Amino acid sequence: MKRKSTILLIIVLAIGILLLISNFIQVSHHETLFYKLQQYVTYSKTDWENYEHNKQMLANNTSDDNVGVNVTEVESPIDNYPVDTNRVAPEVKARELAKIKKAKFESLVVAKGRPDHEDAQAALIRSTQGRLTDVIIQQKINIKVGTCYENPNREGNFNCVSCMILLYNRDKKDWQEAPDGENFLQTAYDFYQPSEGAPWEAKDLSIPIPFDYDLYRQFEAKE
Repeated sequence: MKRKSTILLIIVLAIGILLLISNFIQVSHHETLFYKLQQYVTYSKTDWENYEHNKQMLANNTSDDNVGVNVTEVESPIDNYPVDTNRVAPEVKARELAKIKKAKFESLVVAKGRPDHEDAQAALIRSTQGRLTDVIIQQKINIKVGTCYENPNREGNFNCVSCMILLYNRDKKDWQEAPDGENFLQTAYDFYQPSEGAPWEAKDLSIPIPFDYDLYRQFEAKE
């Protein structure tokens, strides 16, 4: 009986301490109190710098210009998306190699003007209507962008490029195929600027591009 009372007292004290701490810890609507406490216990200086950078970038992306804008998702032809032929079944590999042969990648022109990693990440946050936010903050994942190619399908924009992207796990210092939970990201996107100097935006890929093996080698874990 005495042991049960002691355990109950410990639980009550723990809850009381958590409630007390919660009054001094700011938790955004993207986070939980438990996650915030975990941050204070496990985060390194680099993790905090990445966290503050991402938080500022997210705040800048939720400007009044984006409020009330309805984004319509348009399915892009699946044949456009680059595939790592070393990591697929033989029948899929044969189909992909045939597709690559028809694509005439040698005619692609590497883009001189292109989004950097932060530009691409910000564009994808907007195009996914913020669904990428939790992945960036809670799963310690950043978007990395690879080689970009000139895309003639400008659709009235100042310019348009097509690039592969990669999900980089800051904690594991390695790339990963998809975030935990729903996989809502593609392997490549069109990035465009509506006017000269405007922020980069993202949309579904519209031309076939090769798989960017160099991008994956650059951000794989080093032994």
